[in-house]
Amino acid sequence: MPADAASAAAVQLQRLLRRLGHAGELYAAEVAPPFRALAVPPLALRPAPTDWVLYHHAEASPLAGALMHLPCRRAVLFHGIPPPALDRGSPREAERLSGRAQLAALAGHVDLSLGVSALTAAELREAGHVHVHAVPLPVDPERFQSRCADAATLSRLARNGLSVLAVLGGEPHERPEDLLSLHAELLRLDPAAHLVLVGALPAEAAGGHGLRNVTPLPNPTHGELVAAYRSARVAVSMGEHAGWATPLLQAMAADLPVVAYAAAAVPETLGGAGAAFTEKHFAAVAELVRELHVNEPLREKVLAGQRARLQPLSPEAALTHLDAALRAGAAAADAREGSPPPRRPPPRPARKRPRVGVIVQRYGDVAGGAEAHARMVVERLAAHWDITVLTGCAEDHLTWRDVLPAGRGRVGPAEVLRFEAARARDMRRFNAFSRRLFGRAQDLLHEQAWIAAQGPALPGLHRHLAMEGARYDGFVAFTYLYAPTAWGVPQVAGRCLLVPTAHDEPPFRFDTYGDLFRLPACLMVNTPEERALISARFPRHARARVVGVGVDAPAGDGERFRARHGLHRPYLLYVGRMEAGKNVPWLLRLHAALRRRFHDAPELVLAGSGELRPSGDGVRYLGRVNEQDKWDGMAGALAVVVPSEHESLSLLALEGMSQGAPLLANAASPVLAGQARRSGAGLLFSDPASFAQAVQQAGAERARLSRRARAFAARHGWERVVAAYREEMDRVMGRGQEGRP
Repeated sequence: MPADAASAAAVQLQRLLRRLGHAGELYAAEVAPPFRALAVPPLALRPAPTDWVLYHHAEASPLAGALMHLPCRRAVLFHGIPPPALDRGSPREAERLSGRAQLAALAGHVDLSLGVSALTAAELREAGHVHVHAVPLPVDPERFQSRCADAATLSRLARNGLSVLAVLGGEPHERPEDLLSLHAELLRLDPAAHLVLVGALPAEAAGGHGLRNVTPLPNPTHGELVAAYRSARVAVSMGEHAGWATPLLQAMAADLPVVAYAAAAVPETLGGAGAAFTEKHFAAVAELVRELHVNEPLREKVLAGQRARLQPLSPEAALTHLDAALRAGAAAADAREGSPPPRRPPPRPARKRPRVGVIVQRYGDVAGGAEAHARMVVERLAAHWDITVLTGCAEDHLTWRDVLPAGRGRVGPAEVLRFEAARARDMRRFNAFSRRLFGRAQDLLHEQAWIAAQGPALPGLHRHLAMEGARYDGFVAFTYLYAPTAWGVPQVAGRCLLVPTAHDEPPFRFDTYGDLFRLPACLMVNTPEERALISARFPRHARARVVGVGVDAPAGDGERFRARHGLHRPYLLYVGRMEAGKNVPWLLRLHAALRRRFHDAPELVLAGSGELRPSGDGVRYLGRVNEQDKWDGMAGALAVVVPSEHESLSLLALEGMSQGAPLLANAASPVLAGQARRSGAGLLFSDPASFAQAVQQAGAERARLSRRARAFAARHGWERVVAAYREEMDRVMGRGQEGRP
């Protein structure tokens, strides 16, 4: 599984299948290191008789023979193999002849054959395949907008004159020598003409061509590829075989006019858009390219046609084609097996209480704001819904190592169904992979690989949604970031409420999350700032409602906390994960600077678990504390401190305010700044000086700030939150307000 067109198509198809409610793994014999979390070895494949196995066939592969003997429903996806006439003399001639022979041999052993174009569908029929459908794979225009372009590459490739782009895959049939001949003609028309060759240029074409103004871009990242498209004035293709001309669609998505030799699937791909030519008269093609550069009315007319062409190639259109193909394939398989036609699933029986599945990465006695949020919602809605929590077996979110037993159990009032993780996480490798991807535009393949590496990968959960999802009346999913929600929500999107807990972090910029924010029935967001953030990043998001959480805290006893832990001076309190991602090291540095400056500075008390073990002058680390100890600590604190920048809602802030503790918060967090402003009980800091000032103000004005804090927390009752969840689930079920028990 390298970073090639077949791998990209496999991930794209998996994404579409999830939107149709299906679940499935990617299996690959060879996997490049960045994608190891995304694929499973083929030997692990154990399909049931009614499962589908979809084999991607392009050239000779040992997996083709294995497919024929799998005891399941079999399908093949064909991307195309160059015709024999184009292969003669090619180092891969024998391999491709073998690939064509394999394609013919597969014909009698598959129930469904998919071509990525009408051309490849016709080739399947010529090879003897019967149940053939064309399913063109879409290109997402959002991934080719200016914001995705790598700035340095864009600057390097920018030209004032005529700049032409061609995308190569290192194949002779792409005719790189023809591109160089065209460039020679362009140089006669415009001595400043520039040619950018993206991809692998064969050595015989690259060496000694003697032409100026040719820039190779051999292995671009996605951001560099978008920069190449965005820096050019015209895209050109001279290829003589393409099963589906994806680079031309990418150029259209980047609003770049295309000029292409009308061979193989190019006319089908263009669909009447762009400019096609049938004879390689390089001087005439050069004139056409130059005209598209200088003639703005013509250029805009071509671009308008290309934009219209992309509309029927949307993911929604691909979904329609794929769904029809799978239904037809299933009918053919049933006929072959002598099975009765499938019956529609019986309607969900009318219940007084909805049956609701709650999707969350961890559940139970675990440290984590989103997990605590999920548990609080579940425990309060268990009086109104029959809830099954769908989650993993891990307690540690760093490794996702299975600790708790898989299967059914109970936590409090809710049933919990736990699924084993496919793999543990290596944080060192994951962090290195994240550093490579963050801050740069990525393609779908790399973004999905990151989600797989982030985890936790729970294949059993997705199988459960595919097989049993219709038995639930609705779902609530927590936290956009993790794989169970990112991959699970599309399977049940129309019946799902998403609690995204979104904040401005590097993965939030991944385009792959666009579906997740667009498909649910409603986004149950925590604050107005979170809703504004989502709207700015994903304007086409689902309807969003500010719901937040309630605070129903027992009375805390500050004196009891002081006596238990031997605290005799004022103290600041932080409760949460002990991690760099929560800015705990920064908080320790701020406190150390405060202690150096003021001999009577408050102590810093930290409670929670994680990778860090805080220490220092005036620092008390308590580890994990029980719930009553937490409330007591908040009641006695000079202030509760939240150093994190990335928050969708700070439970610590609300809980602290319920005990009368003022809030000291990171000014860089829009959510915390909003909570501080709305409550009138928060003070913001951004550096040692402002931290010292906030601490002094908290001490001087604590009584006034405490009254405001309690008043603000009192407005966040669970009754309002529970009512909002029930109302939205009633919408999902189509029952309306009057249908409530």
